[in-house]
Amino acid sequence: MPPAKSEAQRDATAYNAGVLDGSIPSGKWLYAAAQRFERDLGRSDLRMNWDRVQDIVDTCATLPLVDDYSGERFILNPWQVWVVAQLFGWEWLDGTRRVKFAILQVARGNGKTTFAAALAVWEFLTAPGRRVHVIANKEEQAMIAVDRARLMLRSRETDLLKVLHNRVEDRERDCVISALKTSASSLDGLTPSLWIGDEVAEFSDREILAKLETTAGKRRNSLGLVISTPAADAEGLFAEKIAAGERVLSGEEEDDAFMPILYGIDKDDDLADDAAWPKANPNMAHGQPAARDLRTMWNSKKGSAIGRAEFSRYICARVGEETGNWLDMAFAPAPEAIDWESLRGRQAWLGLDLSKSLDLSALVVAVPLDDGRVAIRGNYWWPSENVRQRELDYRLPVRNWAATGKLTLTPGPDISYSTILERLKQIAEEFQVMAVAYDKWGAKMFAEQAVGEGLPLTLYSQGIATMGPGCQLFQQLWVGRKFVVGDDPLFRNACAQAVPIRDSNGNIKVNKARRTHLIDPLVAAIMAVHSWGGETRSGYADL
Repeated sequence: MPPAKSEAQRDATAYNAGVLDGSIPSGKWLYAAAQRFERDLGRSDLRMNWDRVQDIVDTCATLPLVDDYSGERFILNPWQVWVVAQLFGWEWLDGTRRVKFAILQVARGNGKTTFAAALAVWEFLTAPGRRVHVIANKEEQAMIAVDRARLMLRSRETDLLKVLHNRVEDRERDCVISALKTSASSLDGLTPSLWIGDEVAEFSDREILAKLETTAGKRRNSLGLVISTPAADAEGLFAEKIAAGERVLSGEEEDDAFMPILYGIDKDDDLADDAAWPKANPNMAHGQPAARDLRTMWNSKKGSAIGRAEFSRYICARVGEETGNWLDMAFAPAPEAIDWESLRGRQAWLGLDLSKSLDLSALVVAVPLDDGRVAIRGNYWWPSENVRQRELDYRLPVRNWAATGKLTLTPGPDISYSTILERLKQIAEEFQVMAVAYDKWGAKMFAEQAVGEGLPLTLYSQGIATMGPGCQLFQQLWVGRKFVVGDDPLFRNACAQAVPIRDSNGNIKVNKARRTHLIDPLVAAIMAVHSWGGETRSGYADL
């Protein structure tokens, strides 16, 4: 007769079954995680330590809560028990932990900070030598979870277990819970048994996460847990980790040590559909957040693009490109394979936005198609000097883009215009180049050389008098879904980030909301499209 199931085992397996049978609303990636859980239960090389899971649940039930729930104990809900099983329950047959790195992505208001604090307390109490560190962009952010842990442990304080103003220590057992900021120096020498990255989507240094993962590897049974809402865009460090998690969950890659748990509404879900909200808010089933509160919030946010973006990211745990900037990303073209060889010889208009030192240069090709659409292809160059600092400043995967051919890194602090000129000459052999629109700023020598090569350069001022009609045409085509674009993350990022500047007549030119936003690909595209002018005709009409 099999042993009786513990309460934790019943809760976790029932929750998993509910996700799989659809009785518990779940997004694509949570469903995939439940499928993985079910498969792993049947593996012969792994086992689920239900006693450990129950111990964590029981420990949490002794911990006091604060704020609105002051005086109550932290009773884990079934979804949290399931997460505990996924993070701490799996072990190899020799007893070592399976999971070394995990992501828990969930909407705000679902108690993830309190949950993380309780896990930190359990880790702290469970054995000697435990070192738990909460890491965030700022120490004050990390202290939120540590403060929760301090309050949970206050009643256990002794002469040796000290709840201090910024940490908890047990000197006899050599255990600590502390808060750290994301600086390389603060992470030196750490040997954590558990580290918790709070709101990693906001980390500014992409090397920090790599260092944390390496640091955790110094211990046999260590775990790194990232708790966060989604990143603001789809191109940063946290987005890369999410993409890696999706590849694991889809079966595209295998990584037993990585446990992505990704709550969130699906790509095709309507933000206004309250039936989808529990996919990102597993605690809604237990009254917090309350459905009526989320409905009130949606009603206050839905009227503006910025509000919709905030609701998408923070409440629905979906990256929202409704940024409140110039272009409505709901009309953004999906990446589409373009047979450029079949377009060879067609008329093309080019836009060239040359850079200053340590900045991006963009050359965009616009080829009108017979169906009224316009094919867009970007060519981008960025100086390689201080590229790591550029990644920190812009929070973009510049080196990854270079490695995958999305842009070219050039030696030194400046881009050699001869490199761009050679690319222009190649494009002129590929297409019937009608015009190369360029801004005269700092480009006199380049323009002379390009004209000398027979290239049809056209001076294009980036002032609002010229850019205004260009932006108007581009926006008309954008809303009309007339652009065809391949896999071009730089162009998409620029479209999402650009903000409008208006003059007294309502004319618009695009600008950056912040110095570290990247809009050069969009500027070059506007120049190319405006030079064309919007007339649809056969690409071979003048041949």
